[in-house]
Amino acid sequence: MMQVPKPRMTSYDPDRHGPVRLVGPGFHARVHALLRLVPAGSVTTYGDLAGALGSRTIARQVGFALAALPPDSRVPWHRVVDGSGRLTGAGSARAREQAARLRAEGIGVAGGRVVGFAARRHVFPAADPRPRGAGR
Repeated sequence: MMQVPKPRMTSYDPDRHGPVRLVGPGFHARVHALLRLVPAGSVTTYGDLAGALGSRTIARQVGFALAALPPDSRVPWHRVVDGSGRLTGAGSARAREQAARLRAEGIGVAGGRVVGFAARRHVFPAADPRPRGAGR
């Protein structure tokens, strides 16, 4: 019996294909691409990244996507802190690496927190709440 190959999707239309899955390499790639928009000398939060992706409730999945990165990744994972400016993984080698990288970008770190967090926080523009095709 001959196997017929499945058709390959060449583009994504959320109206036709439904919501994007929040796991797997596609989601990770979206998180990593968004994080690259955070300028050196700034930090953002898991919640801010999740909100920019469409829902602040997926902050944990954002964390999993970043945790999968190797420490020497070119994605600036070190610029992500929790909602109060605290570095994550306190006391771990990764937290020490995060602090060192932030300091190298001119960001103060004391007591496991970003010094002047509010002034250093990069907030993404709010997503347009209008439905697709509504005069954007």
